[in-house]
Amino acid sequence: MPERVPLLTPDEAAAELKISTKTLRRLRDRGLRYVMLTSGTIRYRADDLAEFVSGKVQECRSEPRPAASGSTTSRSRVVDFSEAAARKTSRKPRQ
Repeated sequence: MPERVPLLTPDEAAAELKISTKTLRRLRDRGLRYVMLTSGTIRYRADDLAEFVSGKVQECRSEPRPAASGSTTSRSRVVDFSEAAARKTSRKPRQ
């Protein structure tokens, strides 16, 4: 007798993937495998979910950032925005 494969309902499959059932439907339209029972009921095999997820794994393509120099001095300066606004509006800055 063949081994019985447990089938997940859409709610169970969505919970397994931590997504909504609406997103699960979208994934199904984009290639997620499912089982259609004779009554039109849709079920998912856990193996198919795992295979789909493993096919979506990507490696990080960005270069690692260089480590901080350890310096605590800042090169930025304090900006007085009221002075900058006064220059734009040709008014004297508040004091």
